Amino acid sequence: METFSKLTSMLLHALETREPTVDLLDSFVDHWKSITNYYIETTDDSRPVRQTEIPWRLRQMLDILVYEEKQQDTGVCMEYLLQHKLLETLVTLGKAQVT
Repeated sequence: METFSKLTSMLLHALETREPTVDLLDSFVDHWKSITNYYIETTDDSRPVRQTEIPWRLRQMLDILVYEEKQQDTGVCMEYLLQHKLLETLVTLGKAQVT
């Protein structure tokens, strides 16, 4: 019985430390590209953002950043966000939609 308990413990530990199967940076960038493509391709300026997939995509990006922060100090997704000035772009897009 003790051997079974040790084996179970090892398997649970292995599952907990497993790296995610999806590359976080690729996923993060894909969400960002979907947001920017919406603004490039949309012709309906009267449609509220709430009725698009933008809030969901932003939430996914936030979840990735939070996950990454828990894993390490500053990850590649946060670096991407800062280097490509995503927050400034979001502000610009938001202002453009309001006016």
